Amino acid sequence: DAQGNVIDLGVIETIPKHSKIVLPGEAFDSLKIDPHTFFLPKIEATSTSVSDANTQRVFETLNKIKTNLVVNYRNENKFEGHQNHWEAFTPQTAEEFTNLMLNMIAVLDSQSWGDAILNAPFEFTNKGGGGECDTSKENECVNPGTNGLVNSQNKSYVLNKQDIVNKFRNKADLDVVVLKDSGVVGLGNDITPSNNDDGKHYGQLGVVASALDPKKLFGNDLKTINLEDLRTILHEFSHTKGYTHNGNMTYQRVPVTKDGQVEKDSNGKPKDSDGLTYNVCSLYGGQGQSAFPSNYPNSIYHNCADVPAGFLGVTAAVWQQLINQNALPINFANLNSQTNYNLNASLNTQDLANSMLSTIQKTFVTSSVTNHYSSSASQSFRSPILGVNAKIGYQNYFNDFIGLAYYGIIKYNYAKAINQKVQQLSYGGGIDLLLDFITTYSNKNSPTGVQTRKNFSSSFGIFGGLRGLYNSYYVLNKVKGSGNLDVATGLNYRYKHSKYSVGISIPLIQRKASVVSNGGDYTNSFVFNEGASHFKVFFNYGWVF
Repeated sequence: DAQGNVIDLGVIETIPKHSKIVLPGEAFDSLKIDPHTFFLPKIEATSTSVSDANTQRVFETLNKIKTNLVVNYRNENKFEGHQNHWEAFTPQTAEEFTNLMLNMIAVLDSQSWGDAILNAPFEFTNKGGGGECDTSKENECVNPGTNGLVNSQNKSYVLNKQDIVNKFRNKADLDVVVLKDSGVVGLGNDITPSNNDDGKHYGQLGVVASALDPKKLFGNDLKTINLEDLRTILHEFSHTKGYTHNGNMTYQRVPVTKDGQVEKDSNGKPKDSDGLTYNVCSLYGGQGQSAFPSNYPNSIYHNCADVPAGFLGVTAAVWQQLINQNALPINFANLNSQTNYNLNASLNTQDLANSMLSTIQKTFVTSSVTNHYSSSASQSFRSPILGVNAKIGYQNYFNDFIGLAYYGIIKYNYAKAINQKVQQLSYGGGIDLLLDFITTYSNKNSPTGVQTRKNFSSSFGIFGGLRGLYNSYYVLNKVKGSGNLDVATGLNYRYKHSKYSVGISIPLIQRKASVVSNGGDYTNSFVFNEGASHFKVFFNYGWVF
């Protein structure tokens, strides 16, 4: 809110994949703003302790991302000479673009990627201006050799590795477009004004729709990177950071050798290629040389003769590592296998939101066994709900095996979550069928023919029946009541006048009782769930007169 307080709005029970959820406006009454203020609430979502493992993983990986990237989806093309070469975003291309960008930023923001850049056993280079270095006679290429080092005359084009990390993690604003009939698979451009003083980087990025296809990028198993296709998004994103084709920041440009010599093209230029690796063994491990950087945590450098080359090689290697560790927000293989929930066909209706929201405002979900409480800091707490009950009634056995019990019951339960006390008072009546398997008498061996009254000793059996209860909940200085019908079953053991029972009672009617308290600037809401999944376990001691 305007005072900086965090307000819990609700719990979304089920989120279908690739869905849009519109929350009902009345859910935000506590955030209503004076029309003369300029405050806009910031809405965030997170997982809870009761979320499934995949949901928790997604939110945890998203929360680890610190890079501030704003992506604007444009149905227009601002690239010079390509103004008409675009197609409108579809739900599919928007979904694929979003998933790909989320994972790419997670890679670039990861500890593994930063460490891989800083520990790279080769040099990163970039040279601006001039034509394409592999075709222009006026512009020589400055990419490193097969050993990862540039020629001595090109040392001025070697990049500071920390600057690379910082540039890819700077706050950025990116316009993205889907290209069509442009003659290229991707375009990227740095459009940050020279006099920019807001500390933000600005860029444009466009790729063809096929460059977003997960199966092209990650194979049929959706787990194995195909660098030839993944290169498109990485190449163009590097362009948005100001890097050119000259160097190893957008292409790998590893020299092509034959018999130990770099091959030349028809123009006499050195040949280079993507998909090759560096051999840096001559630079490490010898006398006076440092050790090959293979021992830092999560190193991607395992063999000095097979080192991933340039920005593309390093980033793809870390990306593959994070896929293997299931450490990215989007697990394409998992996403592909998820169930499509058959909810309302129109995903922007209030009905859908209502069908998915278990409660709005601060949420307290409690069952007969445990409580779940979401605090203003979005922490989750669980505590048992405990209590006592008293019964009085009449039981009648028709023989040694079958009987009926009629009773009235009153119960008191108590729970505490953080600073909130919850009390439950229930009362009602029930009937049980009694089935005894074993019944013994103390005088069963009396002489034959002598009439004596049987002296009961003990019995063991089961019981089952129905009880009607009215449940009153007291919390937030308010009372809320609801009725339910429970089925109760368990074991009985009686010794003389003492009777011991252990069992469970299960509410048959699925319902919720809500208690709402308005506190001016905030609203507290407690929702008590009743139903078959919220059963009670009890132990009773009784005296039979």
